[in-house]
Amino acid sequence: MGMPLKEWSSTLTVVDSIIGVSVLTLPSCYQQCGVILGSSLLICYSWLTYSSSLMLIKVAILSNRKTYFGLAQVSYGIPGKLIVEISMIGLLLGTCTVFFTALEGLVARLFMMLTGSSITKWHPVLLFSIITAVSVLPLSLQKKVSNSAWQSLSSIAFCILLMSVLMMNCLTLALSGGLELEKVHLWHWSGITTCLPILTTTFCGHPLVLPIYFNFWAQPVSQINVAYKQANIIVVTCYTVVGLSGYLSYIKSVPRDILAALPPSLVTDGIFLISLISSFPLIILPCRQAINTLLFEQQKEDGTFSVSGDMPFHRHVTCTVLIVYCTMVMGVLAPNVHSTLAVMGTTTASVICFISPSAIYAKLHKDTLRGRIVLGVGILLLFIRASSISELTEVEFLQQPIRKSLGAEGIGNANLTNRTKADEGVVEHHRPTAGGNLCTCKSVRGQDNTWPTFNQSA
Repeated sequence: MGMPLKEWSSTLTVVDSIIGVSVLTLPSCYQQCGVILGSSLLICYSWLTYSSSLMLIKVAILSNRKTYFGLAQVSYGIPGKLIVEISMIGLLLGTCTVFFTALEGLVARLFMMLTGSSITKWHPVLLFSIITAVSVLPLSLQKKVSNSAWQSLSSIAFCILLMSVLMMNCLTLALSGGLELEKVHLWHWSGITTCLPILTTTFCGHPLVLPIYFNFWAQPVSQINVAYKQANIIVVTCYTVVGLSGYLSYIKSVPRDILAALPPSLVTDGIFLISLISSFPLIILPCRQAINTLLFEQQKEDGTFSVSGDMPFHRHVTCTVLIVYCTMVMGVLAPNVHSTLAVMGTTTASVICFISPSAIYAKLHKDTLRGRIVLGVGILLLFIRASSISELTEVEFLQQPIRKSLGAEGIGNANLTNRTKADEGVVEHHRPTAGGNLCTCKSVRGQDNTWPTFNQSA
């Protein structure tokens, strides 16, 4: 017997709450960790996410609390509530910033494909303002997690399309004999500290665990348990395909944002844009709720806190507008997706995803080995310095995709803009000049294995 429609809707909603823009960095993680280690880490993180999510649901039922902040307060008082609220707000504002950073690149590509002209630094701001006003903001104003499957499907379409494009690229290379399997790394311990924070953010659906559960309140815990198992299997499968096919397609130089390596396409980029916009409200909901409980202390007589839908209308609108437009500005100013995710993974994401669920579960229910493992992983992430993850060397920075101020001619050759001659110790890259044209820049590695300032030739 097939799965009922409502169960599929629950599973798709959970999948949609987990999958985000961080999927774009998975091919880079595979390059840094290797195929076997990268896949193993995905499986481990899937188990950690499943375990910590179920911990939150179980203690929420036992303590009769509907919010993450209510659980933190009943277990560790006001200090615990403040830690969770501040971490939640930081995590979700960072996630919104990453979404806008990715949207900026897509908007710039679409603009240049439609007009065939160069784009200035003010064009993304103008286009962002229009897109935000007519689509992102109206969708973000909804008060509850939608229980319609079509919205989840439209958001998951981003990952499905990305998988399809990367798999086609990989298959084309394999058929043409251009797949260099001898250069594929299977295991790289040196890249694990760089990838752990990124992988934390790829499974960071915890802010929506309780909103999703209580939105499907008629379902018993056993069915939600099944939904989370199925959702994690789907997510791991999608992530593995994206990471592996993206790595195999661009073995020599995998960009930190895989979208920058894909050939521009009006259809695919348009679908990417629509999918990202449609999934944005799922981030706004818990962020708005965290700000509301932090500033206004909406505690009821039974000790619970109001959910986002209970917020007064004027406060609901004001909070949503501020979140959307502030993160839009930060998204324009952010250097790239990878750096923002790395900082989030070593700070707020580790607290929200692993440390707080296991600590609350041990306090309100019981201390278990599973809980200790989840807690240990969260503490380990805190010891990874965010600065060492997000800090890029000069060559790594120059090899980043040029999202801003890129000419139309550069878009057509996006997959050829970064050329690395590792054997010769020479890195050649393109960067824009003040006039909007592209120039060729070379960096030559010295005998001490350092990279001096680059020489520029017209």
